[in-house]
Amino acid sequence: MNDMNSLLTEEEQKIITKLESEMLFALTVSHMTFYKNEIQAIISQAKRRHSFLEKLEKEALV
Repeated sequence: MNDMNSLLTEEEQKIITKLESEMLFALTVSHMTFYKNEIQAIISQAKRRHSFLEKLEKEALV
């Protein structure tokens, strides 16, 4: 998760921490799945943002 933390903003890290704690108190499997999917979506967006910024940086250097 340390590699992920470098990709995430502070706000995203706080949201993921909150979602993880909410997942622990989920009443049903569907609630747990919802929190898990939200966490995965945030991480996926962070990865896309990171790769986009790397691509822009690479193009700017060329």
